[in-house]
Amino acid sequence: MLRNILFIAKKDFVYSLKEKTLLIWLFVMPIVFFGFIGSTTSGFSGNSTQKTNIAVWEAFPGQTEESPIAKQIVYRLQQENLNTIVFNEKNDAEERKYHFENYTRKLWLPQNLQIDFDSGKQIQIKYKSTAGGLTQDRDSFFIEKAVYQTIGDFLVFKKLNPDAEETNFDEVNNLPKNLELQVTSAGEKLDIPSGFNQAVPGILVMFIMMIALSSGAQSLFLERQSGVLKRMAASPLTRKEIIMGKWLGKWFITLLQMIYGMLIGWLIFKIYWGNHIVSIILILLLWAAFNSALAVLLGSFAKSEGQVSAIATIFSLLMAALGGCWWPIEITPEWMQLLASILPTGWVMDSMHELMYFGGQISEILPQILALAVLSVIAFFSAVKRFRFY
Repeated sequence: MLRNILFIAKKDFVYSLKEKTLLIWLFVMPIVFFGFIGSTTSGFSGNSTQKTNIAVWEAFPGQTEESPIAKQIVYRLQQENLNTIVFNEKNDAEERKYHFENYTRKLWLPQNLQIDFDSGKQIQIKYKSTAGGLTQDRDSFFIEKAVYQTIGDFLVFKKLNPDAEETNFDEVNNLPKNLELQVTSAGEKLDIPSGFNQAVPGILVMFIMMIALSSGAQSLFLERQSGVLKRMAASPLTRKEIIMGKWLGKWFITLLQMIYGMLIGWLIFKIYWGNHIVSIILILLLWAAFNSALAVLLGSFAKSEGQVSAIATIFSLLMAALGGCWWPIEITPEWMQLLASILPTGWVMDSMHELMYFGGQISEILPQILALAVLSVIAFFSAVKRFRFY
């Protein structure tokens, strides 16, 4: 029995490798996706020290230089690690790479800012941002802080210079800091993976699924449509041997994808798979087994090549996006993290992040491994039950 299963698996594996399209997706496209996704998500972890740009609109040219309050607001924004780019009607009309409207974060200074401030009138400063999530909340906090600090600076200036007719914040800005806040970590800092550290494991997980569901399911469907499976059913081979051989053949393909992806990640993108590489391989083997079973299941009930292609592509991309393969799930909203926790892709990515980047142990990911193993068994027996020769 085992000999027949291995014979079918070997033939299925070798036959699949004759497809040029599959070879491109196995060996070329992973490098492309690793490089592209890794480059575009390099700042997703939020640990970058690069300053955030904010465009400040002057009501008239020179407002941020002539108005002490406007100038101090800009100064305080800069103290919050914000890179201020000042615009007005004159310089925004000039030919330049980026105009005021092109910026994600925009702040408008009122026309009579200084006059209204000096007369004690209420002032409204408009701020608009298209940034999302925690980034938007952080930026709003920094801007509010800069405005309130400007008011505090004015009170300090009046305290030091009660008879001054003109406001000059230079003295206030140069005052020694009598109160210093020292911040230390209460524990080990866990850096959320970004760039290639996130992209390579994530895209590898996605490609294992895509290869299995697209190539694996489609080859089985074509064998069913062309009568190959019928002829196999008429041979001395048993139904169980045929099904297990086909499943094992798909698993061999995903195994090749896994080995190649891990090697490329290590050699080209300098990915360190961690001290628990054996556990990571175990997780990926279970993931490959699950998707191989799905491939047999999809190839059995699909009614057309187009249906196989559509289901495989949409399902793979959707599971990858929601499970944290494209970006660190740790930076997403709480509802998305909750959703990922009940998806197989989420289990795999959570386990890999825990072992590779968060210092976790194998005991901490046993629930994910157990859940993936159970799901793989369910998928396999479902494939056996629904398997069709025609």
